[in-house]
Amino acid sequence: MWVEVMFLPLVEMYFGKGALTDEQKADLSRKVTDLIVREAKQPQHYTWVIIHEVPAENWMIDRLTLPELKAKLAAEKK
Repeated sequence: MWVEVMFLPLVEMYFGKGALTDEQKADLSRKVTDLIVREAKQPQHYTWVIIHEVPAENWMIDRLTLPELKAKLAAEKK
């Protein structure tokens, strides 16, 4: 007996909190879904898109939070 296996694509994206409006998130999610449907040949109704919003103080680069890095770069410009 042949059983068709369906994969459930899950796409997760991370953005800074407030970087996108609700409309932009919805539009991006639709475009990503369309890409998965077209390129991976997966049904639209099985495609999940999650957009995570991360506060700036939770982004870490070179042991610095994003606000710390911005302050460091601003001080170096002076």
